[in-house]
Amino acid sequence: MFTSVLSRIGIIFIILLVGTLARWRRVLTEETASGLCRVAIEITLPFLYFYTLSTNLNLHIFSSNLVLPLYAILLTFASYFLSRIASFYLKLDLRQAGTFKFLLTFSNYGFLAIPLVFALFGRAGLVRVFIFNLGITFLYWTFGIAILSAPKTAPLKLFKNLLNNATVALVLGLIAGIISLKLPRFIMEASNLIGNATIPLALIVVGSMLARNNYKRGASFKIIFTLAFCRLIIMPVLAILFINIFDNLPNMLKVIIVLQAAMPSASTTPILVKRFGGDAELAASGVFFTTLFSIITVPFFISLVLQ
Repeated sequence: MFTSVLSRIGIIFIILLVGTLARWRRVLTEETASGLCRVAIEITLPFLYFYTLSTNLNLHIFSSNLVLPLYAILLTFASYFLSRIASFYLKLDLRQAGTFKFLLTFSNYGFLAIPLVFALFGRAGLVRVFIFNLGITFLYWTFGIAILSAPKTAPLKLFKNLLNNATVALVLGLIAGIISLKLPRFIMEASNLIGNATIPLALIVVGSMLARNNYKRGASFKIIFTLAFCRLIIMPVLAILFINIFDNLPNMLKVIIVLQAAMPSASTTPILVKRFGGDAELAASGVFFTTLFSIITVPFFISLVLQ
């Protein structure tokens, strides 16, 4: 089963390799990679959210999958609790602790999870992973920013972070799907074309991050090993325990929950650290190594659920 899953998502890692080679060959620079990341987050991903939800969602699908955002919230707070224990054990300073907690608490629930779910389940899987993302997106732009910037940011300003293109498109897509809103065909086709660019673009960006050299002078082995072990091993094991409590879940939902829990640290962490404060070298090292090791751990945990 492991090799079967690995072969099904092999195309994803080929695109990651393209991004890595593009960075090594200097086709992509730090500036262009950051620019592509912004394009994916602020332009193509919102269109993918809107098109997929508005065309594949209805009230029945939404109501029957409301357990997903609840699992997202549960797993997020479980990983945060784990991050507090780990950061205390590592005796991190305030600057490192905030970055470490963010890296462990928030996974790459978009850039990697979306193409992986699409490879396994197609559009039907995307709809459900977007419903899952409702829970984690809210926490990412509020609680997550508080982890990085506390105590510098007022609570009201944290909620203003929710007003971004991705969350607005997510809400609009949900509404359009639930009420079965029919928009002109040319609008939907344009949305589809732009949204389809998200998956290869996001993977190229993540691949380029793997080629960066600043991880070499980043955090200590002890910190990175603890982060990778907690993020890539303990969290998916906890997710498997959670889904076994509710054994009546459909298999697709089980895979999505475990896959999201097994994701590496959020690839946007270095960008947020630059904006809200934290340890930039730890952020880069954490994203690099958790993404690298997830190439083995993610197919392993998915294969366990698919057995």
